[in-house]
Amino acid sequence: MNYLNCKSKYLESNGAIHTAREICQQPEVWEKTYQIILKEKEQLLSFLQQIRNAEQPVVILAGAGTSAFIGETLAGPFQKNWGVCAKAVSTTDIVTHPENCFIKTRPTLLISFARSGNSPESLQTCKLARKYCDQLYELNITCNPKGALAKQVNTDQLYTILLPEETNDVSLAMTSSYSSMLLAGLLIVHINKIEQLALIVSNVCQLGYHILDEYVDDLKDIAEMDFERMVFLGSGPLFGVAHESHLKVQEMTNGEIICKFDSFLGFRHGPKAVVNDGTIIVYLFSNRAYPRLYELDLVRSVNETAPGERSVAIGNGYDDQEFEFDLSIVFPDEIDALPEEFLSVFYVLPAQIIAFFKSLNLGLSPDAPSENGAISRVVQGVNIYPDPE
Repeated sequence: MNYLNCKSKYLESNGAIHTAREICQQPEVWEKTYQIILKEKEQLLSFLQQIRNAEQPVVILAGAGTSAFIGETLAGPFQKNWGVCAKAVSTTDIVTHPENCFIKTRPTLLISFARSGNSPESLQTCKLARKYCDQLYELNITCNPKGALAKQVNTDQLYTILLPEETNDVSLAMTSSYSSMLLAGLLIVHINKIEQLALIVSNVCQLGYHILDEYVDDLKDIAEMDFERMVFLGSGPLFGVAHESHLKVQEMTNGEIICKFDSFLGFRHGPKAVVNDGTIIVYLFSNRAYPRLYELDLVRSVNETAPGERSVAIGNGYDDQEFEFDLSIVFPDEIDALPEEFLSVFYVLPAQIIAFFKSLNLGLSPDAPSENGAISRVVQGVNIYPDPE
């Protein structure tokens, strides 16, 4: 079977078969993720209602690395739809400074995202939360049935969602695990009306297939360009996708390509200095007209000050005669009806595909690109010290 327009034999011989398969399987796995959350609706509603009925609750979205970026997309939707204080906090911040992350007297829902469920920081975060919160509820969203988080027993104050087995990526880089945990989080935001999200999820899957069916060769061409830097820009719920996209390219190229990320407006305040003739900028456009006004202003500004840069546009809503990108990924009209935060699920695909082909282009193995072992599938070498007093 072929993946990303590459024959399986070629992928296997180049240490790329797992990553290619895990990128391509995502739309199918998103539908399975929806069915899991739908099936567990009543149990989840009962569990989550406890925190939603509490006085001045706080939602903390936690994870490490890629898993942490999920929270950056979800914090806004949780706050907007639930009317609660919601914030994304990396477990790597919680472990070293728990006193800065929890409010002891405020009822707290800790939502932990974890592919393996065995990260030392993830497990320590749960332990610290129980110490620093008087009233704590824990929701674990994980991909590994054998992980420590998945093995915790459900109680009135703890609930674990185990995603489809395919999401437990074999390769180093998180692909289907990231997008599926992200989708699960979005479904939790709207859990009380999840049946009404069936069409939205279907459209998300179709738009994912649209990228995989129509743009793989174009994205391969981008990856084969001679460049040394990539910048990903996204605002609002797409900021987290920009963060994840930058990491995907950087880790799968073993640091050969240095990447940055920012919001469209934030990029003006100094970071724009990184752009040179060896830079590719990837613009993650909103499907909402208002934020797109600011996004297109930024593109105009970059075009005026850095004419040698190359660019990729993801999304609709700009004038083709005014803006010329090296690659424009445009979508059917169904994208216009999607809630903005659901773009995040499939907007990550181009970065995954570019990272995959750039890794091969550099002579690396996408499944295990870290030749010196600097990074690993499950983080190694983290010492957990006695809790601070």
